[in-house]
Formats: sequence, C-alpha cells, structure tokens
Amino acid sequence: MFAHKIFVLLAVVLFTTTNEVRGTEPNDTNACAAGFALGMVASKLQTLQNKLLEIESTIRQLSEKVGRNHKMLLTQLEQSNQLVLKKDLDLFMINSGINLNSFAFRSCKENPSKRSGKYIMQPTVNDEPFLGYCEQTAYGGGWLVFQYRYDGSVDFYRNWTEYRDGFGSVDGEFWLGLEHLHRMTSTRKHELLVELKDFEGNFKYARYDEFEIGSEEEHYPLAKLGSYTGSAGDSLHRHKGMQFTTKDQDNDTWFLVGWLVGWLVG
Repeated sequence: MFAHKIFVLLAVVLFTTTNEVRGTEPNDTNACAAGFALGMVASKLQTLQNKLLEIESTIRQLSEKVGRNHKMLLTQLEQSNQLVLKKDLDLFMINSGINLNSFAFRSCKENPSKRSGKYIMQPTVNDEPFLGYCEQTAYGGGWLVFQYRYDGSVDFYRNWTEYRDGFGSVDGEFWLGLEHLHRMTSTRKHELLVELKDFEGNFKYARYDEFEIGSEEEHYPLAKLGSYTGSAGDSLHRHKGMQFTTKDQDNDTWFLVGWLVGWLVG
C-alpha cells in the first residue's frame, strides 16, 4: 500500500511537471519567431541604409563631375569667344584675298571707299590687325563701331579677359575689345558717338568731341571725355577718370554696357 501511494504520487508529480514544461513551449516558439522577425527587419534596414549611402556617394560624385564639366565648358566658351573675332578676320581675308602686310587702315576716316562695312584696322605698324566695322554714312562717316547690341542674342555679362580681348561677331552683336580701343584712342584724337534706339523706334544720341581709354595696367580708365552734345543726356561724364569694371574685377563704376545700341569712335 505504501509503495503504491509513492508510485501514484510520483506519477502525479511527473504528470504535473510534464504539463508545466509542455505549457512553456508555445511561449518559447513565439519568442523565437519574434526574434527572427526583428533580425530580418534589422537586416533589411541595414541593407537599405547601405543602399542609401551608395546612392548618396553616387550623387556626390555626379555633382562633382557636373561642377567640373560646367567649369570646363565656361573655359571653353571663353576661349571660343576670344577666337570669334579672329575667325571673322581669317574668313574676311580668305574671301577678299587681302594681305594684311599690304593693306590695313589706321582708322575708318582713312578708308577711301567711304562705304560702310567690315575692314581691317591697324592703329600703328606695331599693333596686331583686327577686323572692325566702319560706319561711313551717319554723322559724316569715319566711325569705328566698338559695341553693337540690338536683340540680346549675345551675353554681355562677361569677365575681364573677354572685355579686354573682345567677343561676339561683327556680323551681329559684339564687343570689339578694350585693348583695341586703348590702342586706337591713344594714338590720335578720337570722338565718341553713342546711338540709342528702343523697340518702338525712338532714337537718341550722345556725342563727345574727345574720347580716350587708358591701358590695361591702369585698368582701362575713361581717361579723356570731351564736351557733350546730343539728345540722350550726358550720363557719362560722371565716370570720367574711373577704371573699367567687369563681373570678376570690380574697380570703379565705369561700365559701357549700360548703353544698349551702338558705340562708335571716329
């Protein structure tokens, strides 16, 4: 009897313990499943983070490449603009058969044809010849056009080098170049004529009986400016003596591009 009771007691204990152990199995399974799921999420988040870092690195590299390409394009554009006037001169020589060593004008006033058009200019024998446009009908003729704007096709917001050497084409909008202006106006006395015309056809002009541009070492100052006549108003005298200014070299406020149509020296 005693032995039977012990057996029953042990059986009850074993049965109860077994049930308790079995009762913990679902919780352990759920915990394992939750841990596995969290691990998967963490792994995916890490993968996404790595992808984002790769994309960020790629974007940064592309941005740097675009910046380098933009800088290179600006340099090439500047170089091409400097070659435009020279190319115009070369084409003019080929088409006309002119030899620079035997034919060039010191000024438009010395052009015997008295016809407006493109001509080779050379202020002195020591100066490099360049192609210019002579206006031979307005105000008695003999005017060299050094700036012409009419439709906005050429960007005039340029740097120092471009304003020094010139840009655009004499067949359209152009700027002749400060160095050419300096060499032209420093060799002999010149006048300045500014022609203004709006989109409605209204015309005004300003004329000065003396005009000279200083050298690059002086930052191309408006060295001389004579008496004014005309209908546009004298807005240039306040700049007399001031140095030339461009977007990358701020010297004074002497800046020709404030006028919009034509600048001529004669």
